Amino acid sequence: MPKKALILIDASNIKYYLKEKRWRISWRRFQQYFRGLYDHIDVVYYEGIRTKAVFFDHKPTASLNEFLEAKAKKLDFFKTLKSIGFKVVTKLVSRVYDHTQGKFRHKCNFDVEITIAAIDQMDRYDEFVSCSGDGDFVKLLKYLKAHKKKTVVVAPGKRLSGLLAKASNQVVFLKDLRAQIEET
Repeated sequence: MPKKALILIDASNIKYYLKEKRWRISWRRFQQYFRGLYDHIDVVYYEGIRTKAVFFDHKPTASLNEFLEAKAKKLDFFKTLKSIGFKVVTKLVSRVYDHTQGKFRHKCNFDVEITIAAIDQMDRYDEFVSCSGDGDFVKLLKYLKAHKKKTVVVAPGKRLSGLLAKASNQVVFLKDLRAQIEET
């Protein structure tokens, strides 16, 4: 029986790990790796887009041109992902003032969107692959397993909730895939 997988990537959860370890994923190689495991895959990449205000909160001395270049580069990246078959879901990063710290905090959480997509598309896949170590997905994995779906977590190193690991059928660490998916 052919195996179909839904692969949902929480970019912010993975980006910190990659930055810390100083390596980059080739998303084309990532896709090829998973195409080798499944007969059919749907891959959805979730990432927040920084507004001008958020950009300047992080880089107060940057110029408007630097913001526009960063924005264009990000949009080109999304175009590339789409051209190789990924679906890309974005939304603006929120900016909230934290009175206790006296500065703006930034948040862009896709947990609800990822959960809804996983449940809405249950009839289209046999295995659910979550590229996030976020413990907020424990209940989702339990729900999917109760509906006879195999669940796989692709975890970014130490950023793996112990409860999420227990809830999944399988955990794969990004570091163990490095040779297959690293950008060369």
